[in-house]
Amino acid sequence: MDSASQIFSVDQIADLVVERLMEKNGSLANLGTATLEAIEDRTLESVDQITRGVITKLLGKQSQLIEVPQSCPTCGCKLASKPPQGRSLHSRRGSLHFKTEVAHCEACRLDFFPSVQSSGV
Repeated sequence: MDSASQIFSVDQIADLVVERLMEKNGSLANLGTATLEAIEDRTLESVDQITRGVITKLLGKQSQLIEVPQSCPTCGCKLASKPPQGRSLHSRRGSLHFKTEVAHCEACRLDFFPSVQSSGV
């Protein structure tokens, strides 16, 4: 079974996070002397990092599903496609960086990011 089709349980995901935290260079490599506060802080940092990664991947997939408008929402002129561009957003879990399609109106000299406009991001 390839890893892309493998489904992990919550316990298996928790085990992976614990392994990562306890690795030789992990933030809880010295678990025997760690306080509850330190364990909680490191755990939340890891979970937030994972959450940002998941949200970033979902935003990237969402941007591929949204249809790019053909005309400018401001003036109605035909829009030109530009190469995908990096975007940064701030979420409750920290900064997110992802790529999204860009449409450009030469008349208005404006860029439009369809995924951002359609999703309310």
